[in-house]
Amino acid sequence: MTIEHIATHNPIENFTDSLADRNLTRYASEILEQHGCSSLQDLRIAVKRATEVCSCMHMPLQENFKVVYRSRNGEVVQDWRLSPMAYLLTALNSDSRNTFVAQLQVEMVKRMLNQT
Repeated sequence: MTIEHIATHNPIENFTDSLADRNLTRYASEILEQHGCSSLQDLRIAVKRATEVCSCMHMPLQENFKVVYRSRNGEVVQDWRLSPMAYLLTALNSDSRNTFVAQLQVEMVKRMLNQT
């Protein structure tokens, strides 16, 4: 962030950013920990697909996804803070051959069928 950017960043923008951030309660890397993705590259693809779903549905990305950088195994890596919905969309768009992802997909279908 530059001095010029700080000078033009106003309190209203700070407030709206804070409101959006409060719903970002999960990290995409949690899906790696659940073995829903086998690599950071697979996770990037799943996050990209989830953002495409949100864009298609005209849902604000800022309220569901935020790029962050975290330490992992002694190096700084890209991660994402996600809303609960974005977390589920990312998991659902991960590798369906994975047990965690497959179970999640089946559970979502069962819930949808029980609602009708």
